[in-house]
Amino acid sequence: MVRPERRTRGDLMAAAAIAAAVVIAGAAIWWTSDARATVLRPASDTSANPQSAVMVPAALSQRWTAASPATSSPVVVSGTLVTGDGPQMTGRDPNTGEQRWSYARGVDLCAVSWIYRQAVGVYPDSRGCGQVSTVTAATGMRGPSRTSYADKTVTVTSEGSAVLSAGRTRLELWRSDMVRVLSYGEIDARVKPSARGRGQGCTLVSAAASSAAVSVLESCAGQADLQLTLLRPAKEEDEPEQQHVPDLGVAADSGARVMAVTESDTGTNTAVYLPTPEPRVEVFDQTGTRIAKTLLPAEATAASAAVTVSRPSGLICWWTGDAVLVFDSGTLAYRYTIGASGPAVPLGPAAIMADRLLIPVAGGVGVYDQKTGAPERVIPVSRPAGVSSVFPVVSGPMILEQRDDTVVGLG
Repeated sequence: MVRPERRTRGDLMAAAAIAAAVVIAGAAIWWTSDARATVLRPASDTSANPQSAVMVPAALSQRWTAASPATSSPVVVSGTLVTGDGPQMTGRDPNTGEQRWSYARGVDLCAVSWIYRQAVGVYPDSRGCGQVSTVTAATGMRGPSRTSYADKTVTVTSEGSAVLSAGRTRLELWRSDMVRVLSYGEIDARVKPSARGRGQGCTLVSAAASSAAVSVLESCAGQADLQLTLLRPAKEEDEPEQQHVPDLGVAADSGARVMAVTESDTGTNTAVYLPTPEPRVEVFDQTGTRIAKTLLPAEATAASAAVTVSRPSGLICWWTGDAVLVFDSGTLAYRYTIGASGPAVPLGPAAIMADRLLIPVAGGVGVYDQKTGAPERVIPVSRPAGVSSVFPVVSGPMILEQRDDTVVGLG
């Protein structure tokens, strides 16, 4: 071995100091990193989608409950129910409520959603609710992730093929690998002058998405009324195609909401709830042309700004607060309204089991003819006093209800 030309005591001490500094810096990075704060416990087996129920049960009883303030509706993916409470996202057996897997980070969840076979957990950091992790629902194994600037509070929704995260100043649309395909609104460090909303001082009031488009109601400084903006992905994700629909005639505090965005053979359609001067739902095509207008029937006009939508097979079901309006999922054509039948006042939107429409009502679960909306019977269910809304989802023979911050299994 060739002896070094020069190696003094000072050289050795400097080398040792550098090595120690590297170790300390690495330890500090790890100590404060997301990886250290992440705990993943995969499932011991693989779940599968259950067989569809062949009939609606004659009676229902409560099987289990689980806290889930991070969801607004039961999230069922690949035969697994996903709940979110505090920092932990949990995959559960829908039949028993028992934990199959869990994923947790060092901060509380902003929201939980889903896409294809993935559960999606959104966490906050110093830039807002933009830390996103996915977990394969059937196994509990970690999937793709992403991070970006976001508002401190976001609403995260999915129709199964894309995830929309929308705040008051910014929104993003993600595909299944968590790549951002569309963004709109304000960011903290602008790179391009064009990467923005319509102007300074705009607030995103309500938004909804399909797999290939986003529609958003905006309130901007200097304008009294809301404007509907239709967005589609373009070559640059932060410069989407924009189509503006002015003159809706509703103010920012009116309670107007984007109800749904859907894709059909003729293109993209957007349904918007407009409460003044007369409560109605208007449908716009992708060019911004109004193609339908439905005045809300008397039993639905007591609706406030409550816009809770479910999308069971072939339908869009909107709970207005005291009635359920049913639309075709492709064209958004209005079909019928299910209002209160005696004391059976709807408490949420609809699910489908065995070709029947199931709607949570005061005192139970209402069963209705899917084609006409005609009531058939009410299955008695006891719920705690004070429950303000109920969102149902069907998983095989089970009916899962999100009651405010709790998910309940009925079977």
